[in-house]
Amino acid sequence: MGKVGSFLLGGLVGAGVALIFAPRSGEETRALIAEKADDYWGKGQTFYSQGKTYVRETVASAQPTLSKKSDELRQKIDNARALIAEQVAKNASAAREVINDKVPVAAGAINQAAEVVRGQIGNAADKIKGKTATTEESIAEAAAEITLPEEEVVADTEVAAPVEVPNKVEPLFSEDA
Repeated sequence: MGKVGSFLLGGLVGAGVALIFAPRSGEETRALIAEKADDYWGKGQTFYSQGKTYVRETVASAQPTLSKKSDELRQKIDNARALIAEQVAKNASAAREVINDKVPVAAGAINQAAEVVRGQIGNAADKIKGKTATTEESIAEAAAEITLPEEEVVADTEVAAPVEVPNKVEPLFSEDA
């Protein structure tokens, strides 16, 4: 219980004890109680206004400090944002350099693999065109002869963006065959 509550409780207990042990008549006791209640009410209002004034003064004196701390915090946040933006720009630049280094290597590996596959498809197409029987078996035999490049050609490269293969694969069969 705070000071004000203790003060009021003490006043009420004192008034009750005074009523019980008072050698006065009821009218005198009621007048005395009313007078004491007015005194306590006045003291309570005074205490309340003093507390209110104290709180206002404390808030007013703390306001410059709060404003200063708020400005310092805002400055620290702005500095942190600038550092983060700078780091993001550095990371983006580093990633761009890595991509610029890796894409030509990957494109070369893909183009090399595409050339190997084109050559094998061309050989298979020549074999299929050269045979008189066009059964499923002869097509399967020709397809079995096609081998893909080994994984080590492209195993050390990471493709960051799609790479166009410059030459298109010719169709295996023409409409007149």
